[in-house]
Amino acid sequence: MAIIRNPILPYKRRCGRVVFYPSPAGLIVRYLNPHTRKRILKDPRFAAFRKCSKLMAKASKIGSAVYKALPADFRQFWMYRAFVGEAMKMLKDQAMTGEQTLESLFRTYVEVWYIKAEIKEAEKKAKEQSASTKRNKTVQINIRRKEYDHALTLAHIKVNRMPVNILRSDHYRRSRNVDADPPVKSCMESPG
Repeated sequence: MAIIRNPILPYKRRCGRVVFYPSPAGLIVRYLNPHTRKRILKDPRFAAFRKCSKLMAKASKIGSAVYKALPADFRQFWMYRAFVGEAMKMLKDQAMTGEQTLESLFRTYVEVWYIKAEIKEAEKKAKEQSASTKRNKTVQINIRRKEYDHALTLAHIKVNRMPVNILRSDHYRRSRNVDADPPVKSCMESPG
């Protein structure tokens, strides 16, 4: 294939086995290929080519299925090409069927994402449950704290209305437990 950068005349035609056609780069000159569609599909010389083409068609469909099964935010086009290449090797070298190849690639690349999604979902549920129990505990503690503060406030109001000497004695008895019986002497101590 040759490119004529500055053609004198726009030339668009075939001369024997040579074809001229224009392009943005200039006039392209190409030698015709003697292979026709009919020859490629029928000639025994192209049997291996036809076989590889069929395998490539299968590999491409398998690669596409695996690629589409991946999460959309994770996919990159090079992965599709890698899946097709790997599927082609499995079909050609290992003589696996299309279903076996698809299953193998799916297990290798896609199941990981399903497992990760299940783990994330389980962690999320556990987090929600722990957060809900934490919230309940916090609310209960706050309620108790409010009740405790409210009781203290009421006690202070009552205390402020009573005479000082009664308050001191009641408070002293409650906090020091003055009315309680004296401790019992143990049997080991000697009398006197």
